[in-house]
Amino acid sequence: MFVNSVELKNFLSYDVATVDFGSGLNVVYGENAGGKTNLIDSIYLCSVGRSSRHNRDKDLIKWETTLGAKVTLKVKKRFSRHTIEIYIDPQGKKHILIDKLPIAKIGELMGILNVVFFSPQEMRLVKESPADRRRFMDIGISQQSKTYFYTLQKYNALLVQRNKILKTYKGRPSLDSMLKIVDAEFIRNASYIIKERKKFIDEVAPVAKARHETLTSGKESLALLYETENVDFDNVEATLKILLDGARENDERLEYTTIGPHRDDVKISANGIDLRRFGSQGQQRSAVLSLKLAEIATFEKRTGEMPVLLLDDVMSELDVNRREALFDAIKGIQTIITTTDRIDFPKADYYLVKDKKVTKN
Repeated sequence: MFVNSVELKNFLSYDVATVDFGSGLNVVYGENAGGKTNLIDSIYLCSVGRSSRHNRDKDLIKWETTLGAKVTLKVKKRFSRHTIEIYIDPQGKKHILIDKLPIAKIGELMGILNVVFFSPQEMRLVKESPADRRRFMDIGISQQSKTYFYTLQKYNALLVQRNKILKTYKGRPSLDSMLKIVDAEFIRNASYIIKERKKFIDEVAPVAKARHETLTSGKESLALLYETENVDFDNVEATLKILLDGARENDERLEYTTIGPHRDDVKISANGIDLRRFGSQGQQRSAVLSLKLAEIATFEKRTGEMPVLLLDDVMSELDVNRREALFDAIKGIQTIITTTDRIDFPKADYYLVKDKKVTKN
């Protein structure tokens, strides 16, 4: 698949802008704070329904205007074409249309446009908290499975409900009966999430290992391990129930749920060394790049199509060897890359961002 065009109105730094992209490598260049990242963010928004940098939709509206913001994106897939329109009204409410038809749930957007996103902030995938690694899995799987997206939403709601029960009924005889109301469904949704995450990591791991060996000239062997609380992957629901029952007293004391996929992690190691804790900056960068390239392979395997690759200001993060390995791996994939300088690449389309305008040159 590839993005044909993006049209922006009152979106972040842009008044009005229309960009027609090529199906191969697209280089968006210009000075810092000129709007390059905002352009990338509009594409990301049309893929997962949220910004990569802003928590509030209202913050996506150009601050000088009293009107709302709008992004219109056209995507071509192997057997279909689609138009995605996202309008954020002046109150910050988001409205999404696919092929002129409004959608009731954001999950309906998943899979229309698949992207793999890589920016300097993504380096935290290895070195920061488990939440970043869970986010990596959840966004990747959700784009490939609407069922996973809805199940994750349901699980998060059940988690909030369960924690509220633990706090409200703490020390009361009715606590057990109240928990029974939510625990069966909690376990069912948690089991599905754990199974899908495990499957995703098992698919990503061998490809990431191969990519990492290329990046390190065979000096390092990358390994990924999905970490969850003593769960038997052959009998997830049964073991989750045992673990949840065993943690009841501790959960009541702490007033929150200590068992479930909301606490899981991914161990990332090279030659047996845990890169999350002991990896050098260079090792961590190589690991993140390997993970992102492996994620591309899972999209092709599961959907039959390559995703769009968004590379936001990563050239400064990669040395020559990593750059060469990256561009060797993304041949045949639509890639939109931002950079401060115009870097010459063979068969690339170039777009200059200047004075809040995008010009193809």
